[in-house]
Amino acid sequence: MLKINQEEYAYATARIRAKEVKLLDSSRFERMLEAATPEEAYKVLAEAEYGDGGESSGNVFAYEALLSEEMKKMYALLEEIAPQIEVVRAFQRRYDYFNVKVLLKAEFSNQDPPPILMETGTFSRDVIQKMIRDRDYKEMSPIMHRAVLELYDIFSRIGDPQIVDLVMDKASYEQFVSDLSEMNSPFMHDLAKLMVDITNIKMFIRTRLLNKTWAFQTKLLLEGGEIPEKIYFENSDKSAESFVNDIRQTRFGDVVTKGWELYKSRGNLSGLEKLLDDHQMEFIRNARLITMGVEPFIAWLFAKEAEIRNVRMIITGKINGLPNDLIRERLRLVYV
Repeated sequence: MLKINQEEYAYATARIRAKEVKLLDSSRFERMLEAATPEEAYKVLAEAEYGDGGESSGNVFAYEALLSEEMKKMYALLEEIAPQIEVVRAFQRRYDYFNVKVLLKAEFSNQDPPPILMETGTFSRDVIQKMIRDRDYKEMSPIMHRAVLELYDIFSRIGDPQIVDLVMDKASYEQFVSDLSEMNSPFMHDLAKLMVDITNIKMFIRTRLLNKTWAFQTKLLLEGGEIPEKIYFENSDKSAESFVNDIRQTRFGDVVTKGWELYKSRGNLSGLEKLLDDHQMEFIRNARLITMGVEPFIAWLFAKEAEIRNVRMIITGKINGLPNDLIRERLRLVYV
């Protein structure tokens, strides 16, 4: 088990505190939303020190390159200041799974890999492509290796590339929970349990609305959360609303109840999923209040990732001419 010594994070915490003040707050997101053009919204990012002055810095249609560079900058800083690099690696592995998912879907569909591979994983894009191309899995974690082999077996029988999402997404969460559980940090353990529960709630409600069977649901449910499997099993052949009623007494009761009301009024789950994501960010925001330790280090990582997702939603929405209110209701809770 990886020993987390809070005092070793003194320097990292100080560096993070200096970075926190540069995070985009709600007022700057609002400026982006109210901007008359996508280009005007894009200028806010320059003020926040996005980009390096290259082509993507001034070209709103190159925003994906800009956001990719910002993500790389974030992880480069974390790698530089982390007392224990394995803490950073646990979060980077999520991008390895994303890349494997993209590569396998392309292979199964007889297409070239799309230009969306991430450079923020533990393996470079070239290395992960070579692993998949050469069937060389020795550097993969056991969880990833097992998921890849399972996918080749399933695809050979059903021939549906969409199975890649189901298997790799679950494996990615299993990897993340496993990595966090190997650290002697109550914060990391609580974070892992929270993310498992939120992921399971989203998945279970969605599959019940699609009337999926318990056999299908068990393939997606993650282990390690606080909500017992018994609640899912007892509702596996009931309505989604029955499940919502059964978890009213859990820590997610108020959030899920409000989200379910939004679903009934709007006819989609986006409101519920946003509330659950915001619930997770509230947990992260509380972690930043720790004076020194791994908590503010990880809290800033989550905050920066959430910031980048919000920027992507705003810029994409402005380019496509979506109403500001529609974009606004999709944004996740900000850190500052």
